[in-house]
Amino acid sequence: MNKIRCIVILLFVIFGIGNISVEAQSIPYMSLIDSQEMKYMDNAEVSIDAWREYQYYIKNKYGEDSKEFASTIFDTVIFNNHYNKYFSYSPTKLSIGLTKESTKNKMSYSDYPMIGVSYCQCLDYCKFRTEVYNYKVKGVKKITFTLPSQQDYAKAISYAKITDNAPLSKLSNKKRGKINGITDNVKEYTLEHQKNPIDNPIGFRCLAIIEK
Repeated sequence: MNKIRCIVILLFVIFGIGNISVEAQSIPYMSLIDSQEMKYMDNAEVSIDAWREYQYYIKNKYGEDSKEFASTIFDTVIFNNHYNKYFSYSPTKLSIGLTKESTKNKMSYSDYPMIGVSYCQCLDYCKFRTEVYNYKVKGVKKITFTLPSQQDYAKAISYAKITDNAPLSKLSNKKRGKINGITDNVKEYTLEHQKNPIDNPIGFRCLAIIEK
């Protein structure tokens, strides 16, 4: 798969980019949480599949032996410990093995929150997302992706659909234009929260800011 084709696939898989009008204040799969500062938040946590596609992008751009690709490899011990009933991950092959239990329940790794990533890895993912998104939407206002602050989460709750999912539950449909899972499923990184506990899986979602 060449680099250009890889970029196109990534844009649709990760961001759902089609016909975009940033000037109309619409970002696919995100909800507006602050109209004054033009901030948007992901409707769902970053998925396993989104991280996997990110790794493919970095691997194709910099090479398998690059420090850039090495920085995308997460803590597979944490990942496999929490998902051992359903998936196992091989970072060198970028492959996910499905267990019999997963197959029986018709589970897909694309629908579950990414865990085992560090605070710095999440910030790197946000930088990647900023780079790729703005490459696609040249000629309109720039968008910067970052981790939400605790204050952003407080604002987002008023726009969210409050749910009561068990830890590591299937992600809600991010296309429905409503923030989901913000109070359950996995704990999430914020700009102020940088620890990655082993016993309590932590994931993340992105904040988007449209430059004025």
